[in-house]
Amino acid sequence: MARGKGTARSCSLCLGWSVLTARACSGCEKFARAHPVRGTCPRCQHDAHLGSDGLCKPCLQAIRAEDDAEWALGIPEAGPRALQLTVGTHRHYATQANPIVLSRSGGRGVRAGWKRRLNRQRAMERNQSAVLEPQVWGQLPLFALPRTLTRDTARAIAARQLSGWEKTEPVLLALTAERRMSKAWRCQAAEMVRLALAVREADGAELTCERLLRELPKSGDVVCIVLLRAGLLVSDSVSDLRLASRSCGDCNAWMPESPHAGFRCDPCRDWRMSRHRQPGQCARCGRDGLALSAGHCRACHPYRDGDRSRPAATQLVIDLFADPGEPGLSPQAGEPLPVPVDVTPATTIGPGQEALFTMRRDWSPVLARLRGRPSADLPLTEAVIALVDDFAEQRRDQEGTGFNKNIRTLTILGYWLGVENAFHERDVHDLARLETHLAAKPVCQFLRARGLLVDDPGLHRDRDLAWIERVLATLPQPVAEEVGAWVRALRGQGPRENEPRSWEGIRRYLSTLRPVLTAWTAAGMTTLREVTADHIQDMLDGMEGTVRRQRATALRSLFRALKRERLVFRDLVRHLPVGDLTGIPRPVPSDVLAGLLDQAATPFARLAIALAAIHAVPAAEIRTALTADLNLARGTLELRRGLRRHTLYLEELTHQLAADWLTYRHQRWPTSANPHLLVTQKTAPDPDYPAVHRITMQKVLPKGQTLDRLRQDRILDEAFTTGDPLKLMRLFGITEQTAMRYVTAAHPERTAKLPR
Repeated sequence: MARGKGTARSCSLCLGWSVLTARACSGCEKFARAHPVRGTCPRCQHDAHLGSDGLCKPCLQAIRAEDDAEWALGIPEAGPRALQLTVGTHRHYATQANPIVLSRSGGRGVRAGWKRRLNRQRAMERNQSAVLEPQVWGQLPLFALPRTLTRDTARAIAARQLSGWEKTEPVLLALTAERRMSKAWRCQAAEMVRLALAVREADGAELTCERLLRELPKSGDVVCIVLLRAGLLVSDSVSDLRLASRSCGDCNAWMPESPHAGFRCDPCRDWRMSRHRQPGQCARCGRDGLALSAGHCRACHPYRDGDRSRPAATQLVIDLFADPGEPGLSPQAGEPLPVPVDVTPATTIGPGQEALFTMRRDWSPVLARLRGRPSADLPLTEAVIALVDDFAEQRRDQEGTGFNKNIRTLTILGYWLGVENAFHERDVHDLARLETHLAAKPVCQFLRARGLLVDDPGLHRDRDLAWIERVLATLPQPVAEEVGAWVRALRGQGPRENEPRSWEGIRRYLSTLRPVLTAWTAAGMTTLREVTADHIQDMLDGMEGTVRRQRATALRSLFRALKRERLVFRDLVRHLPVGDLTGIPRPVPSDVLAGLLDQAATPFARLAIALAAIHAVPAAEIRTALTADLNLARGTLELRRGLRRHTLYLEELTHQLAADWLTYRHQRWPTSANPHLLVTQKTAPDPDYPAVHRITMQKVLPKGQTLDRLRQDRILDEAFTTGDPLKLMRLFGITEQTAMRYVTAAHPERTAKLPR
């Protein structure tokens, strides 16, 4: 509460708090008399008196106070702003609310100034995250670039919490009082001090170098005094020794700051001070004036190259401080590994040193040197031997050709690359691709489980998806985009929600359409909108049977999806006949069926034959059947068909064969976690849990027979016996069209059409 008649309350027009003698402040009363028209302010969305710019008085004040260039220029896409809160503006300049453009003569210059502010603000917004980013303390920059510091840089870090500001702020207040300077001078000096502290954080240094203050836009001398009194500044003479000399003069290792004023790292000084170190020219790197041992300097001593006729490059090393009692990470002066002269590891990375620039390796020269040398003859470190032994123990139940491949692959990788750093998955695959006696997948799985593998995303993409993308890349851009929209629709990403198809099924569709798309684009067609009914008929002429049916089905799927996506004007193949299946299922001879189980030599083969020949299970479902879906107690096997389930009731023979297979599987692979019912020697221990390959399923039968033929024979035999399509549908879980097809083949007289 103020003295006299005035009271402290909020103005009814601008909502600002002040000592008022009326309902509105003096500035609002004057603004209301000058602009009596009321309306909704587009900036703050409040009902108030609007000036000549169409804005209320608080918004006109806020535009200048906040440098709101978007609303000063009246940009249409400028969003609304919160109402500016003002406190204690009695008889203050802030009660004035002049228009943005004062007069016609000065309008052009005023708008140009606001445009410059808008460009600076937008540039700062785009680069907000890149303005003097704080770095890790003690990290030295590998590449130093000159900076350009401006007032906009200082504004960009105005809200940032800076380390060291709590030390410099009291010093700045004392300096302001000592020199009897104004508050505005202190604010400008504080802005430059904060900018210097931000540069210090961006360099990751504890002390600011004096010459860096010359980059400040103003008040460099004042900032120098403030930082010097706060103990955050180092002079140029000291900084030249502590900051500029960042590379060791002998081994070129990058050194952190240290209290001594030297040009060599601690290991190099110890190397020079030790006995029997004669200066000379290094036989490996060719540098002169270094302390040598056996003709090599300290940096080259741990490495021995087989080819001494040419100099070798020096390895970049970061000299890090080690804890007491622990070895440092830089190359030590110990004796080198007993590596033969004619066989040398391909890398010279020291323990704990990671490669700065990685490139794809060519393993051909490596294998050429190691060809003919047994893995046991390679000199390995204790860490590599322990890793190989652990891998061999895990794969002990798979001794044989595959076991030797895996052991040799891991041995070569450990010998040439070491085990101190993680392996790149691309290196493992590139190495195994050069010889058939090497394997990549089991080694990668073992290293990934140990945390020693850097995955390559390009190697984990679906094989069919990669093929589809390669095909789309060969098509012209408009056609590729249209076909890509069709692929996305098949994956369930279209306007209508449907069950997504597998990449394997989409690949079959696209492989059928690939000759058609190639022919159309070769003829000059740039988009599928140019396709006519004649083009489609030309692609189907001369084709018959299953080939025509597959192409017609793929064309109908393509243009139906494009019509739904509104990429074509009409569906040209909507009424295109795709044809019916003309093939008649044929039975398998009885003598062949009688001897199949007797010829099967393994429980795997006998169970697969029984499921196909007795229960008519498709080969694909036999491969993907899960062990958890087999219930021997109830004698059932549940098959997963998308969202549906089909239950098989096992008779005595199949039940016994399933029990025999589970017993054999448990005895052969007791630790296998593969969820599939049928597994092999390769799929049982695989951590990726793959299903059995379809080629493996073909090998369980004699040549000329397939599991699908056995399935067709079983359904046809049931159709001969019953002739009831409903029973076929319930027994085998087939569709009504498939059931009628088998009934027609078994009893053609029941479905024959009488002549008119």
